[in-house]
Amino acid sequence: MSLLRSKGFTLVELVVSISIFSIVAVMAYGGYRESGANAERAREQARRLQAVQLSLRTMVSDFRMLAPRPVREPVGDGYRACLVRDAAGGYLVELTRAGWSNTAGTPRGTLQRVAYSLDNGKLVRLHWNVLDPTLDFAPIKRELVDRVQRVDVRFMNATREWVDRWPPPDTQAPMNLRQRPLAVEIVVEFEDLGVIRRIAEVTG
Repeated sequence: MSLLRSKGFTLVELVVSISIFSIVAVMAYGGYRESGANAERAREQARRLQAVQLSLRTMVSDFRMLAPRPVREPVGDGYRACLVRDAAGGYLVELTRAGWSNTAGTPRGTLQRVAYSLDNGKLVRLHWNVLDPTLDFAPIKRELVDRVQRVDVRFMNATREWVDRWPPPDTQAPMNLRQRPLAVEIVVEFEDLGVIRRIAEVTG
């Protein structure tokens, strides 16, 4: 009478099966981690591009809505032009824009004084809650995007030439206080994305 053979796994078969399962599990986990890392990198890149696009749209919108309204100097009786860009200025550019929304219904106008600065690689937008601020009114700052290496702004004058300063040095007050360019070129160089250029046509 022959003995019945056991239908279970031998020790060697169990060891081999466990080894194969472990290898497959490690490979699957590695692929899962890599897939998760790729997905996070894609999300981070999408957030980065969204921040860059929003910052450029904000700048373009400000220049398109440029209003011919000078503002009083914080000290004294002088005026600052509706658009200011010069090497001695404290900001990259400073301007008065129209179309400031007032959803809260606060008692103020729709014109807004805006400025841009580059602070430790961050593009910063500043605005004042009053159109003719004194030294007592500090600007409200908002960081738009980081990893910015440089920002250049040029202006198309009445003869369709690009100039780096505004108001043009060949015009005198009070005419230059309300003078606006035909268009504004914005050039921003990012550490990771290179140079991006936008042109805003000034309304009116």
